[in-house]
Amino acid sequence: MTAILGVFASGDDKRTPSETVGRRMLEAMRTKGIEVSEIRSFDGAMVAASRHAWECAPDIAGDTLVAEWDGLVVAADASLYYRADLRSALGRRGVMAPGTDTAHLVAAAYRAWGDDCAERLEGDFAFIVWNRKTGRVCAARDFAGKRTLAYAQLGGTLVIASTVAGVLAHPECPAELNLAAIAATASGMFAAGHETAYTAVQTVPAGWTLVRRAEQRAELFRHWIPPVASDDGRGGSSFVDGALQLRELLMRATTERMPAQGRTAVWLSGGWDSTAVFGIAQQALQERDGKRLVLPVSMSYPVGDPGREDEFIQSTADRWGVDVQWVRIADVPFFERPAQRAARRDEPFAHAFEMWHRALARGTRAVGARVALDGMGGDQLFQVSEVYFADLLRTGHWIELARDWRAKGGGFRMRDAREFVRTVLDPLVGERTRRAITVLRRGRRPTGYLERRPPSWIRREFAREHHLEERERAFAPRRGRVSCAAFETEWYLSHAYFPRVFGVVTGFALDEGVDLRSPLYDRRVIEFAASRPRWERSTGRDTKLLLRRAVRGLLPEAVLAPRAARTGVTSGYFDDSMRKHFPGLLNGLMQDSALREVGIIDAEEFRRWSDHYVRNGGAQLGVTLFFTLQAELWLRSRVRPIDELVGELDTARETVVRS
Repeated sequence: MTAILGVFASGDDKRTPSETVGRRMLEAMRTKGIEVSEIRSFDGAMVAASRHAWECAPDIAGDTLVAEWDGLVVAADASLYYRADLRSALGRRGVMAPGTDTAHLVAAAYRAWGDDCAERLEGDFAFIVWNRKTGRVCAARDFAGKRTLAYAQLGGTLVIASTVAGVLAHPECPAELNLAAIAATASGMFAAGHETAYTAVQTVPAGWTLVRRAEQRAELFRHWIPPVASDDGRGGSSFVDGALQLRELLMRATTERMPAQGRTAVWLSGGWDSTAVFGIAQQALQERDGKRLVLPVSMSYPVGDPGREDEFIQSTADRWGVDVQWVRIADVPFFERPAQRAARRDEPFAHAFEMWHRALARGTRAVGARVALDGMGGDQLFQVSEVYFADLLRTGHWIELARDWRAKGGGFRMRDAREFVRTVLDPLVGERTRRAITVLRRGRRPTGYLERRPPSWIRREFAREHHLEERERAFAPRRGRVSCAAFETEWYLSHAYFPRVFGVVTGFALDEGVDLRSPLYDRRVIEFAASRPRWERSTGRDTKLLLRRAVRGLLPEAVLAPRAARTGVTSGYFDDSMRKHFPGLLNGLMQDSALREVGIIDAEEFRRWSDHYVRNGGAQLGVTLFFTLQAELWLRSRVRPIDELVGELDTARETVVRS
């Protein structure tokens, strides 16, 4: 990835930003690369970029940092795919790119389509375009959110940068904290994806474009809207033909993301998503050339662990005659210097599997690869949860509902009845009904399907004053008139939580020297998958039928066969690690909690639920506690010396070990 920035004045004050400011902003984004940099200053404007030297390879980003062409100045953080198709489309518009690097292609796309150019680009990208002739600024981010982009409007000056820290490094940007956003993160509520932990700084949401016309404030518009998932797939091809079409799409999506030469790693689990990518990649190389290698990098879990898929992984590798680069989960710490990591983060949000992803990236470098492919997108596109049972009930398909309910192991016991209410009835309850129930329950609103609410340790007064629940509902995707199954797919494709995760995971890989790419999360694949009937995603206990059929013959039948129980479940690793290390971290924090000091949490209630979790476990409770803990660490790093915080945590851990 590339660190990019732009500073644009307007009005009467057209002072040229100093190069010192640019250097300071780039330095604040040094994790994105600082070895190669370029700053270009103009009357009232500055555009700059920096990256790691290894990213200057033609197959990664190229050596052009800031492109200037025909009055356009462009900085791009991008891995663009389907470049031949893009050049053909540009040719039809009478535009020829001035070069082959990503910044050149973005400049040509802007010349051809103006502010709408982002919807014509396919890849992982964030870019800034400044038109010197008109003073117009255009910045955009890809729909998956693999590349991050933040901005602030500081009076007449617009500041844009790849990271929040980059924007904050501008000398005129205030660092006032956004307590509502911090509380939302501590609660595990992420629908307000445009907000950051600072009141002056916002993010460009994934799939959106930011435009500022000369002398006006910047405005956002959405350039990508997820396709509506089909329920019946009427008018489409048969299941067999659909599988063939999907295979061709996956072949193209995968080869577009592989470098032209050298080695590519696949982060291979034993599930059906990454194995599909691996099989497709191997077949593509076998058909087209022998100059490249595709090598698996996999996490190994001990026998008996629910995360173990070693046998499926080994069988898949054996099918293609390659060795697996194993990473032992026992060698991957769950927490590693948590206080220091919190201090370095732009935001309070932390990914629970950061070290897990970093370990896979290091395994990628160990096999000599700079590009890694993953299976991200398979769950969103090729399966649906049991929420489709609600659609069967609503549409009168009761026989199919009863059949699938029995197939998944449901019966008529009290436990099954409660599960039936949660799975089948609750998603059908509308907003009006929920409001009525809220009145009957004296203000206690029932949590709706896919909704999040603050945990009990978030102070009720704070939650009410800052409208945490209302904010979450306001920014979350709205169902509209689509089915429950279709809405779930739309929710996965458009909720702000997922770009947040994709962005930080891509950042972890970059830190370790790897460009992480996701062939399944390809726009063409998404549009095709959305057009297919629901039953190809889930029927009873059987899921991902179309994906599995598409890669038949490329993977061992034992890998593709339905499984009696779910494999590759990492919740056990998370739960065991949290319950083991959480008390030591907690004891060093709650006596003098920063979140309590600003009025966000009830520290005693947080400790009570923490003790309950350590004794009893509970996946969702553990995740929410993790978010609150990381928000606490982050906030304390902003208000207290980091050395003092590290000392407290070390002392607390030693106390727990002795006890």
